[in-house]
Amino acid sequence: MYRIPKARALGAAVAVIVIAASLAACSGSSGGIKVTGAWARNSAAVTGAGAAYLVIQNTGSEADALIGASTPAAKTAEMHETKVIESAAPSGSGGMGGAMGSTSPMMGMVPVSRIEIPAGGSVELKPGSYHLMLMSLVADLSAGDTIELTLQFEKAGKITVKAEVRAQ
Repeated sequence: MYRIPKARALGAAVAVIVIAASLAACSGSSGGIKVTGAWARNSAAVTGAGAAYLVIQNTGSEADALIGASTPAAKTAEMHETKVIESAAPSGSGGMGGAMGSTSPMMGMVPVSRIEIPAGGSVELKPGSYHLMLMSLVADLSAGDTIELTLQFEKAGKITVKAEVRAQ
């Protein structure tokens, strides 16, 4: 009967673990969090800025949260939400607003510090909702290019994905 030396068996086990970890990193998943459908575009509203969108699925039994992002394509990447915000309307005679003290709802982007990903659920970052705002772009985002996004999760840690740049 042939016996494999312990050192050789240990080396083979380490190689299998390294290969498995490398494959997991390529798939855009970690700790029950899976990221798919990543894409980006230049911002139509802000010069020198862009936005990135994706779907985050949590297959785990514990909630997690997206708490940060970065990309070599921009100096800053922030999590934002587009939503209706109340703003003071102009008042006075001949003004565009209504009665004094009235408010006029409008769409706006607000930074958020975290995006909750419920256990067994998913969150889609999409136009008109949650998104990653890419500010101070290093270069314009051109359709057909690919950029790298690194997402920081509270529990799953960092996940890096590729995002296809699409036209407006």
